[in-house]
Formats: sequence, structure tokens, C-alpha cells
Amino acid sequence: MIYLEAEAREAVIEAGHRLREAGLVARTWGNISARISEDQFVITPSGLAYETMRPEDLVIVNIQDGSHQGSRKPSSEKGIHADAYRLRPDIHFVIHTHQNAATVFGIGGMDLTKDLPDILGDCVPCAAYGLPSTKALRKAVAKEVEMHPESKAFFMKNHGALCLGTDETEAFKVSAALEEACGKQLTFLDKRIRAASGGRAKDFGKSVRSGHRFLLTWKGMKKIYDLKRLPKDMPEAAAIHAAIYKKYDVTCIYHEKSREVRAWSRQARTLRPYVDDLAQIGGVCIGCVSGMVRDEIVDGLNNCNAVCLFGNGALCTGKTRDDTLAVAMILRKGALSALYAKTLSDCEPISKPDARLQRMIYLHTYSRKKEDSGVCLKS
Repeated sequence: MIYLEAEAREAVIEAGHRLREAGLVARTWGNISARISEDQFVITPSGLAYETMRPEDLVIVNIQDGSHQGSRKPSSEKGIHADAYRLRPDIHFVIHTHQNAATVFGIGGMDLTKDLPDILGDCVPCAAYGLPSTKALRKAVAKEVEMHPESKAFFMKNHGALCLGTDETEAFKVSAALEEACGKQLTFLDKRIRAASGGRAKDFGKSVRSGHRFLLTWKGMKKIYDLKRLPKDMPEAAAIHAAIYKKYDVTCIYHEKSREVRAWSRQARTLRPYVDDLAQIGGVCIGCVSGMVRDEIVDGLNNCNAVCLFGNGALCTGKTRDDTLAVAMILRKGALSALYAKTLSDCEPISKPDARLQRMIYLHTYSRKKEDSGVCLKS
């Protein structure tokens, strides 16, 4: 049943909250829509977080020509949603996510046909790679939607997943079922990651900066340092944070020590992105340094927001706390993707030209340069 406009707006907002609580979307990543007539749907706007989004923020889009109504800009992937509604009259709700397990499995470019729950049908097809928001990606996804009229979930290679439903409830169930099915396909990596992650990581601490001072949390202690009057006897962790702040325009540093990132850091290899969002938010080539030489760590962050430390995870940076934690979150998915890729016979990272283009667009167009109002230094 096609939604009434007011019902559709409420359903999209509700879906955003449900997906966020389930860990299937974060920040402004992904997009959600609902059909309101044979010719129109409402969709989430570009660059607005799900937790602050209101029904009136959604944008009405025309299915046939992509034109839209309202003051806000619709999601840049509106064309993919339009094609889903155009090709599948039975579909009234569409969710596009960058959910972890499905995104990681999708880097292999393979359809998923094994051990699928009934709601996913007999096949989850994989659409060919295309740069985000391009005609190439839209065409690739539309091809799979048209060729698999019984499927309700689709991989978007190196990008994410598309989930369809007759209503919000079904589309959410499809997204959750897809994540569970892909998670099962990746369980064989668990033992390898535990073995490869090594012992307990050395603590490099986390910090937040305000002006010329920064608050370091390290080994359970908190201390404020002044970049203009640094003590000569400060711990090496503090010296590393100070050196990063002196060289880069960042306000937060976080030591990411998850098993996936520690396991990758022990590879002592550059991490190239297999997923779009790592190229955008983390960097084109995330290096790995010994973690023992301060200058190597600082230099490793040149043109990146993360650097791997051999056997000790990675240091992540950002202009706000939220940005920094986003880098850490994406780095975990990026490391898992790279470890999974090593088990596949023919799986290449995103090309450097494509990665550079996405990084540039993110930094100059999508990355909001804002002050972190939550910074308050207290020892």
C-alpha cells in the first residue's frame, strides 16, 4: 500500500532511528525513502544526521525525472531510489546503508546465495562498482534490480547495500537479515583476526584540544598540556599528541585498538581502501609505522586522518570528536575489508584515482568544518 505523505515522513524518520539503534546506519551515511504516489517519493536530505532529522526535513522527489520540491537538497543517491520504485511497483520503501558486514562481503563482487533467510529470497545480487552518486553506479544497481525482480536486497560493490520492502517494517527486516547473513559468511575470519591481533596493545592515549591546550587521557590518568609550554619530561604519548597538534589542524586524537585494526597493523602494510567511506574519511593510503618513532607517526598522518602503528592499532584524528570517532569506526570496517580481501582470489582495492577523487570531494564538499562545542578541558 502506497503511503500517505504524512505517514511516509513519519515512517522514514522512524526507520532512521531503528537503523541507528541497530547499528546499521550512522551519522549522515546512507539514505531512506518512502513512496507517496505512483510518481513521487519522500527521501532523506543530504548531510543531515538521523538523530536530528524531522519529518518536514524530507524532500519530495519525482520518480520519472528526479526533480524535487522543498528548500533542502535530496540525497545524492535519489536516482537509485527512483529506479527501484520505477522498476518495482510492489516496493514502497527503500533503505540504502553502509552497514558493516554487508559492505565488507560486497567488496568481493559476488552474489550471495547460501543460507539465506526467506525474507531475502534465493539471491542477493551484487551490482558492479561505480563512484558514489554517479550515473555508472545508478545504472549498475538498476540493472540488478530489473534482472532480479524477486530479490529485496542488493550489494553495491565497495559501497554498501540497498534494501527494499513493501513498507518500512519489511525493509528494516531485510536490512537486518542481510547483515546477519553476511556476518555468518565472515565468521571464518574471527579466529584469524584473534590470532593476528596479538597481545594487549600499547596505550597511546586519546586527547581533545581547545586552543593551545589539550587534555590527554592516558593509562587511566588525565592531564592538560600547554602547547606553548611543554614540559621536557612529559611521557612519549603526550609528546606524540603534542607533535600532531602542532603540525595538523585537528582537535581530537583517538587510539583505535580494535582486534581488526590491530590485526591489520601487524601486517606492516599500507591500508588501501576497499570501501568508499574509508577513502573519503580516512585517506587514500593509510600507512603503517613502527609506532616507536615520533616523527614517523606524525608524518604518517600527512594527507590522512589515520596512521597504523605496528601491532598497536592506529591513531585517528579529526576536526571534532564526532569526526575522529567516525574515522575509527570506518577504519575498523576498512581493516576487516582488507583482511577479507586477502582470502579472495581476485579482489582489488578502489583505484587510487577514484580514491583521490572521493577524498577530495569529501574534504571540500561534504566535510563540515565546525567547532566542537563539547570541548571542555578539565583535569
